[in-house]
Amino acid sequence: MQIFRLQRLRNSRGTSLLEVLIAALITGLITTAAFKFYTAMHHQAETQYEVSEIQHLCRASLHDMKKTLRMAGYKLTGHPSYEIKGDSLAIYFSASQPVDTFLYFLEEYTYDEYAQVPDLLQGKQLWKLMKQRNSFPAVVFSNCITDINYTAVNSDNMIIVITIQTSRSDDTYSPNNGFRTYSLVERVNIRNMRYNGA
Repeated sequence: MQIFRLQRLRNSRGTSLLEVLIAALITGLITTAAFKFYTAMHHQAETQYEVSEIQHLCRASLHDMKKTLRMAGYKLTGHPSYEIKGDSLAIYFSASQPVDTFLYFLEEYTYDEYAQVPDLLQGKQLWKLMKQRNSFPAVVFSNCITDINYTAVNSDNMIIVITIQTSRSDDTYSPNNGFRTYSLVERVNIRNMRYNGA
């Protein structure tokens, strides 16, 4: 009788409840690990996108200012080629009018725009870089500017420093309450200064 019972247990088909529970536990562990890996990679991809975005904004802003600043003083006599007033830069040259004016200036975020940047430290100011040509309305050229500096090295050289921060905080980055910043410095040679007698 005992031999018959052992044989019957050896030939049992199907799975026991314990085997099902172990399989469910292993599947749950693998699924949880895969989901954690996916969310970590997704978070890193979003963070890298934000960093790439602010780097691109810095380079594009400086490239446009540099391109316009190189034209300063073109075909002008008796008029300043550029003016620096705090965080504003006015560039003058003659292309379509006797004096064309390009104005770069900062405009602070509105209340609604601040609401779109959650986790921002209380009292932290963000600016929009605005660009205005002649009497046309000013347009937003770049967002999330924290600082911009114009320094005239001499009459035909200027250094521009611009700092931009990400629009979303990163909980894995502790400085600056999780907001990453990027600064770029550019030295611009104003080519027309020596030709217009300025």
